[in-house]
Amino acid sequence: MLKNNPVTKFHLIVMFIMMFGTIGGAVNFIIGAVSSDTSSALFSNITNIVLMAVILSMLIMGAVYIIKGYSKQAAVFYKAFMFLHVGVCVLSIIINLVFYTVTPLMIVICILYAIKAADLLILVFRKDLGSKKTWILFYVIFGLDIASLILALINMLNVGFDFSFTGYITALIADGTIGLSVKGKYENKSARGSK
Repeated sequence: MLKNNPVTKFHLIVMFIMMFGTIGGAVNFIIGAVSSDTSSALFSNITNIVLMAVILSMLIMGAVYIIKGYSKQAAVFYKAFMFLHVGVCVLSIIINLVFYTVTPLMIVICILYAIKAADLLILVFRKDLGSKKTWILFYVIFGLDIASLILALINMLNVGFDFSFTGYITALIADGTIGLSVKGKYENKSARGSK
């Protein structure tokens, strides 16, 4: 179960706030879909509704894994969280390239997201990576998201602000979940006498 850790508790609170924000975003896109006057606008809203559903599911799976104390029995929630995180990356790439103004910066962001998705899959499928390699992959993922956020802000200065900015913040919160999960996972393994 959840340990008495202020950092973990604070992170969970932030995750729950993001869940409510994601639900709010989904409602906004549902209203947009209902009032869409073109097939393009309808498709854009539906795609974003799917993205919001995947983000919400990802946050829930990550929160459950943390609450369950990173136990081996809860590993299914960790894998589900990571798979959904990959789904968020893929959907974000599609939305960025199809529904936003495609600029060189946006293309670079999409490439960074593709690399991130590959790193997430490595974390899921590669067994016995060990603590050191796992942490290296985590820092790469975190660095990719920091770079994506900076590039997105620069891009928005050129093409105008939009609410996709919140997606980059959500990505960093999800990174925090990965970091806590990795820490908890290896602490749990150590307590069980595993490497």
